[in-house]
Amino acid sequence: MQNNQNTPTIRLTNSVVETTSQGVLTALAAFIIWGAFPLYFKQLADYNAVEIIAHRIIWTFLCLLIFIVVTKRFNWIKTFKNEPKWLMLTFLSGLIITSNWLTYVWAVNNERLLEASLGYFMSPLVGVMLSLLVLQEKLRKLQWVAISIATLAVFSQIIMLGNLPWVSLVLSLSFAVYGLMQRKTPLTAVEGLFIETTLVVPIALLWLSHANVASSNISFWFDDKIWFLMLAGPITLVPLLLFNKSTKMVAFSILSFMNYLTPSFVFLLAVFYYHEPFDSHRFMLFSMIWLGLLLFSIDLWQNRPSKKQRLKQI
Repeated sequence: MQNNQNTPTIRLTNSVVETTSQGVLTALAAFIIWGAFPLYFKQLADYNAVEIIAHRIIWTFLCLLIFIVVTKRFNWIKTFKNEPKWLMLTFLSGLIITSNWLTYVWAVNNERLLEASLGYFMSPLVGVMLSLLVLQEKLRKLQWVAISIATLAVFSQIIMLGNLPWVSLVLSLSFAVYGLMQRKTPLTAVEGLFIETTLVVPIALLWLSHANVASSNISFWFDDKIWFLMLAGPITLVPLLLFNKSTKMVAFSILSFMNYLTPSFVFLLAVFYYHEPFDSHRFMLFSMIWLGLLLFSIDLWQNRPSKKQRLKQI
């Protein structure tokens, strides 16, 4: 599942994409929608967080089912026939991104939006660290410095505030692990999200049938209130489709920088619209993460695919 509040992982390719204004606007629309997710989830504050995610899974699955059938995207069937192991791995990735969604919704509706924003700012740095630990990729000097600063920021919060920023850590780690899995999967983002929700839907329905929540009553599914929860489906699918379209019209390096727009929008909402506390300790924490991201971005720009390709041509 790609989501993001959970912005999808950008997959590296050997070809260099030429950036167009239409592509930038398409990507911008996707990031704005993801950044505006808190405005939607805040309207569902009266519902249990797990209940909200159960509905998001169900309605996203139905929207994707229609999309898959209409566009006749059935290549994933052949993929699973040839490599059945990916069915279990896709189920695992579905569980991981579901935990990410759940943590995010809980954070939004419990005045922890700043922590959620921090988590997605941290995600690229955690992803680089996982590449080192899991894929044993060699890190460049600036990447090492960026990761060190982010690690220092986490320990600083533990020392100054006396608590672990668990919301930020769960969001960044789950999204980074999910991104790592997406780098290896043979499925496209839409196919992956469809299979993930397909496999997780039974769990969502089972939970709703046993939980003592509004959606546990059959009558609720025929009530006018259900429509607002149903919006979770298209709200999840539309930005993903926009983002996928933009990857063919915007260079990887530019898209990588634009990924910071979503947590930036969330940060602005948290501070200036929802007025969550932003004291000197939190300012220092965010500043350290932003510094790490700045160094990470400089390294990314210096090692962008287009630059490497031009050097090869010289």
